[in-house]
Amino acid sequence: MRKPGPGGFVLALTLFLILILSLVAFGALSLATLDTRSARQDYAGARALYAARAGVSRAMDELASNYAWSSGSGLLTADADQEAYTVTVVPAPDNASRSEKLWRVTSVGSCEGAQRRVEAILQLESFARFIFFTNREFTTSGTPIYFFTQDRLDGPVHTNGYFSISGHPRFADRMTSANSGDSLFNATDFTYRQEGTQTDPARFYHTHTGYGSDSPVALDSSPRFSFAGGQNAITMPLDTGQIQSVADHAYSGTIEFQFRDNGTVLVRRRTGNSWKNVETIPSDTLPGVTLHVNGELYASGTVKGRVTVGATKTVHLNGDLVYADPSRDVLGLVGQQDILVESSPNQRKDRYVHGVMMALNGSFRVPDYNSGSPRGVLHVFGGIVQSARGAIGTFSGNAVSTGYSKNYIYDEKLPSTPPLNFPTTGNLQIQSLIDRGALGGS
Repeated sequence: MRKPGPGGFVLALTLFLILILSLVAFGALSLATLDTRSARQDYAGARALYAARAGVSRAMDELASNYAWSSGSGLLTADADQEAYTVTVVPAPDNASRSEKLWRVTSVGSCEGAQRRVEAILQLESFARFIFFTNREFTTSGTPIYFFTQDRLDGPVHTNGYFSISGHPRFADRMTSANSGDSLFNATDFTYRQEGTQTDPARFYHTHTGYGSDSPVALDSSPRFSFAGGQNAITMPLDTGQIQSVADHAYSGTIEFQFRDNGTVLVRRRTGNSWKNVETIPSDTLPGVTLHVNGELYASGTVKGRVTVGATKTVHLNGDLVYADPSRDVLGLVGQQDILVESSPNQRKDRYVHGVMMALNGSFRVPDYNSGSPRGVLHVFGGIVQSARGAIGTFSGNAVSTGYSKNYIYDEKLPSTPPLNFPTTGNLQIQSLIDRGALGGS
């Protein structure tokens, strides 16, 4: 019997190796196919999410001009198998009677078989979202007012006019201007004529001595800070008619509201040279209380609850006006004329104001701001909205000469919980946005 040669073994080994390599190649090809399919599915899912977000944007555009708009659909491309959305809108049950209207939006996006669902809560934007807002940055006598180095504001700021900057005032959030009436701004080509021709909106403001020494800067290195001029103007209402139409309590004459930390308000009316008590009403009721005065208003004390007050004439803050609990209480105070921080020119004492102050045709200001000596710091927790910017003090260099310096602190709960029936800008904002994932997901 002949002994087998090595050739048969080599042939068997070769065939075995070919089999192994074939299996490896087949496995690699299968994995590549799976990876390609998975990548394609992920890509389609991302495009479906993009389409769902487009549906939310469509709802915002439609609701801006038609609060009753309820549903729609659309294609992002001409091919029906590509990105498409279907969006539905459900209003809050009490939208007809509230100014800060709410809508729940559900948008389903699809692309090549993939579907994604997004849910959003849209809210009509309240003027309470601003820590500082003006129609123009001038006093009622036409004098421009500067932000200067000692000023610090930690919420959104906007003017329909233009800002004047001296030194390095500090801001923690978005700062915008429409530059209305600004001779240095060219809206046609979106440029600014100061120290040459500026094309960067971050330079669309008036400097005191030049960009090198005057600029707004981030407060405590806040990542939210930005400045942009040449933005859209926002129209303020001219009267308190909307507040009056929904007021729970209405008064006429010269009225004083003394807020108390037990959740009540003592209402007094001036008759001649004396004040007489009218009534005591609750302020801490759900969903809140709305008060209106056809006349002049004086206000002070400790506010408890969610309160909105409107007055057809000037509002006088004849004492500190603060919250019992800053984490829950909300006050909106709207005057058709000025809101005055009453104080003595020669008395050095810090003043405290909690709430959103809104002077529709006048200013939030300090009477005789340019008289006497420095009075201290005006602390505002909330926001100031006014037609013409009111002066609260004068400065020399970086020091206050008369009146007050500013310490304005934004109330972070205002975007989601503005004062009830407070005036709105007409713009919509996204209060919350949730990606529910693939259709049917949680």
